Amino acid sequence: MSGDEPAPYTLSFAHFDIEPRLRRLSRDGAVVPIGSRAFDILRLLAEAPGQVLEHRYLMERAWAGRVVGEANLRVQIAALRRALDAAGVERLILNVPGRGYLLTAPVVRR
Repeated sequence: MSGDEPAPYTLSFAHFDIEPRLRRLSRDGAVVPIGSRAFDILRLLAEAPGQVLEHRYLMERAWAGRVVGEANLRVQIAALRRALDAAGVERLILNVPGRGYLLTAPVVRR
């Protein structure tokens, strides 16, 4: 590993683990298939648990350099909710009307 690469880490919440370097989401060790944009959004939310991330911020980061509408973000959030809520736990991603989204679960960085 070169000196400018970030050290590998995992973000864990509920029964899920996000491995940013591998771009992998897993639940209890089993890989959960999600798209690239959905992964980017989930990583951003997990890096700031309990904080509302504005729609514009999420779109700028997940679609770097591209102009997209909020409908694109809503589609990705819906896909994430299906993947996460399928675990039978409470809704982990909440919408704060007019502001943005937040991840409700505590996150541990390892």
